[in-house]
Amino acid sequence: MTRINTNVASIRGLRSLNKSTSLLDQSLTRLSTGLKINSGKDNPSGLIASETLRSQVSAIEQSIKNSNRASNVIATADSALGEVTNLLNQVRGLVQEGLNEGALSSDEIAANQLQIDTALSAINRISANTSFAGDKLIDGSKAFRTQASAVDSAKLSDFQVNEAVFGSSSTITLDATIVTAATQASLDYSAVSGGLASATTIEVGGASGSQVLFLGASSSLDNVRDAVNGVTDITGVTATKTNKVASNLSFNNAATNSGLTFTDARTSDSILGDTGQNIRVEFAAANGPNSVAGITFNNSNTDINIIVQVASDANNAITSTATSIKALLDGNADTNALITTAQEGDGTGVVEVEAAAALSGGTSAYLTFSASNYGSDEFVDVNVLSGTFDTVDNVTDANALSRDIGSDIVARINGQVAQGSGLQANLRSQQLDASFSFTAAANTASNTASLTITGGGSLFQIGQDVSAAGQVGIGIEAVNTARLGGVSGKLFELGSGGGKSLLDVGPAVPGADLVNIIEEAVNRVSTLRGRLGAIQKNVIETNVSSLGVALENISEARSQIVDTDFAVETANLTKAQILNQAGISVLSIANQNPQQVLSLLG
Repeated sequence: MTRINTNVASIRGLRSLNKSTSLLDQSLTRLSTGLKINSGKDNPSGLIASETLRSQVSAIEQSIKNSNRASNVIATADSALGEVTNLLNQVRGLVQEGLNEGALSSDEIAANQLQIDTALSAINRISANTSFAGDKLIDGSKAFRTQASAVDSAKLSDFQVNEAVFGSSSTITLDATIVTAATQASLDYSAVSGGLASATTIEVGGASGSQVLFLGASSSLDNVRDAVNGVTDITGVTATKTNKVASNLSFNNAATNSGLTFTDARTSDSILGDTGQNIRVEFAAANGPNSVAGITFNNSNTDINIIVQVASDANNAITSTATSIKALLDGNADTNALITTAQEGDGTGVVEVEAAAALSGGTSAYLTFSASNYGSDEFVDVNVLSGTFDTVDNVTDANALSRDIGSDIVARINGQVAQGSGLQANLRSQQLDASFSFTAAANTASNTASLTITGGGSLFQIGQDVSAAGQVGIGIEAVNTARLGGVSGKLFELGSGGGKSLLDVGPAVPGADLVNIIEEAVNRVSTLRGRLGAIQKNVIETNVSSLGVALENISEARSQIVDTDFAVETANLTKAQILNQAGISVLSIANQNPQQVLSLLG
């Protein structure tokens, strides 16, 4: 090499040294920070992916914190509700003891009442003071606010909104429509003669229990009714007496050659059917004129005639061809063919007479044994132990059992099929948990009740997404003596001056009413605790567990992108150090090479 102005070897050595120095700096940076990506130039696409994952990790970590805090709120409310339950159980024991008035003095009963008053005050105090971070939990301030018209409110005995998420809307409208009405279990007993033919023993049973009744010979329907109603508290079955309706069906036709004769073909004196129903007698003709007559049966023993005029032409010929007459009576009676027909004279068509249900000519009454409540959990049993007891399904002899079961309401809430329980329709979805309890008067198909949720409740952000999918809205109703209770009364009525205290027990205030109020209050608190517990366990805790797994997987994915692999990077450091040292040595040699040309100068 005899040229000295440009030292190519030195330039090449310098470039290699700079490269190895850069690699050495990179390895030292990665090893000192523990990160493979310390700036955007290290890995642009990796940086974008890692920052997206980093944001998701941050959201998950905060969601876990939110969920744990929500769990703490519910645990605080549950603890307070547990104390309320303990107080209710104490009140139950005090009432039960106070009802043992035969073994207690009036002073002892008054002392029990004083303890009840104290317990009721404690319940109200717990309701008013239970809070978390300054927010009241069970005083009603965490309940959802709802609005309903007077008409809709009259259709409902109660409605509750336990969970709701509003999303982008400020209100939620709920429409509950009955598809199929709920029914009470019921059995009918018919006695034309008005009394039992012989001494009879029956067992009447219902959802509450059963009771054996001994009925003497010639016991009237009133006697049987009173006997059944006397044990309603035990059985949950009530008896009502209803008069039957007597009816005759006749045909009126002035023509001489088209007369129709109806002959009574009944084999018994009467047949059972519901009162207050419409009977339609009509020609169902394929062609020709029809004649229709309708009448409503009332609760009386009067005879009613239904007259149908046959349509005929000028020659008195029957003009309604392919016709039939049907007597339609919607009742619980056996369907018997009670009418026969004969046709006289000439006619252009055939007239048939059918009886879809019975029309009888006698007068009598019947009893209906009904369950106190609606629903599939309710039933009525009449077990004939001895003697004869006629029910409409022909259960008469001893050792025979007649049974009927009620049915639950079938309803839709906002178009979704609700779960029915008696007169109550419940809808449970991811964003909504609500129940409508219809009144017996509103228990008809196609009836609709509407309400609007306008706000309230407690919203917990437990998911990553700030949307309905990541939120839980919980409503906690007031747990105080004014709200606790049910159809039997409210809890505050058990206090002194409330009208149903131990001091008020007597003919007008049976002790069972006090017990029922407490049981309804216990059930309401227990249901609330169970619902909150289900949310805490099945929603919040499972959410924390799921988020924990997601956090683990996403963190691992991000670590693969940004974290330094020390084994790999240590090898890279060693390589960079060797290259750097070699580069310095080579550069030194390259810089010395041009000096060798001096030897040519001698």
